[in-house]
Amino acid sequence: MMEKRFLRFLFKVDEENNKLTGDIKILIEKILDRKISDIKVASVLTCLKYKKSAVLYGKALDVLRKRLERNDLFIPDSIEVSYPYRLKRTTPYFMVAASLVLSLLPKSDIKTVFHGDSFPKRSIKDLFDYLNLTVLSIYDSENMLRNLNITFFNRSLLLPELSDLNRLREEININDIFYYIERFINPVGSMYSLSGSVSESEMFFYRDLLRNRYKRSVLILNTEGYPDIYGKTVLLLLEGEREKFVEVDHKNLKSFKFRGFLTPKKHADFIKNLLEKNIPEYEPLLFLNGAVLLLLRGVTESIEDGYEITESLFKSYDFGQILRNIQNYSDYLNYKNIYEI
Repeated sequence: MMEKRFLRFLFKVDEENNKLTGDIKILIEKILDRKISDIKVASVLTCLKYKKSAVLYGKALDVLRKRLERNDLFIPDSIEVSYPYRLKRTTPYFMVAASLVLSLLPKSDIKTVFHGDSFPKRSIKDLFDYLNLTVLSIYDSENMLRNLNITFFNRSLLLPELSDLNRLREEININDIFYYIERFINPVGSMYSLSGSVSESEMFFYRDLLRNRYKRSVLILNTEGYPDIYGKTVLLLLEGEREKFVEVDHKNLKSFKFRGFLTPKKHADFIKNLLEKNIPEYEPLLFLNGAVLLLLRGVTESIEDGYEITESLFKSYDFGQILRNIQNYSDYLNYKNIYEI
């Protein structure tokens, strides 16, 4: 009963006294524009955490996406690879390595988009910093995607009003509404989405949230909620109103143990060693993650075919050198940016 009274108070409409409105879109706009106090913001974020619904969160996501339209970026044939905005605790980022490999596929249909922020907790942006793949402007991030089929967008440039809330979100220490939706802000209008979920119930939540927001989506069941595959799992392929479960249990998939990936440097070092072919025992996982990207994009119809394509491509090129070439391109863009300033 107390909770219901609190909700009625929280969403009361009173514009004259600047109290909160019951319209979730207007409420999110007010939070982003800092038109309400921190204590009210914290109350709203906590309330929405425990009243989570795909419909409500979808309305909030639409607000974030609407704000990105001012950037006028549009590359619809790309894939938004959606990571939680915190660093992984155990396994390395296989999907990042697979994206680097497949971005160089001749006449590539694989164009991957990553984004993140300098959150108080270490996040995927730190990984890209250690890989030397981040650039200083939104324009250069778009430039990298158009020329190299892979990019990273700094959310603090895309949505500074959301990044301004980081300190408060860290203080209340919950996976708030933005934690669930910010990975899908879709900075360039990608028609394809790849993400992970920590449980079946969360997978169904994301299914309802993402339905008809992308042409095709893949959700991977992962104990940490990341889209990387590092063992037997299940993925859910969404296309319009249709959905299909695919079991990932490849003949080359065995039990792998990962330890010591608590820093972005160790994650980055693993990716570099993998691309330089110094740790062949983990290459099957690289090929499996590449297969998921190909399946999502419609290049293949099965994990097995995608595995063979990624494996063949990996054996044909020196991807350690390719990574260095991408890093050199990033350095060039950053140097040009500083010089022009």
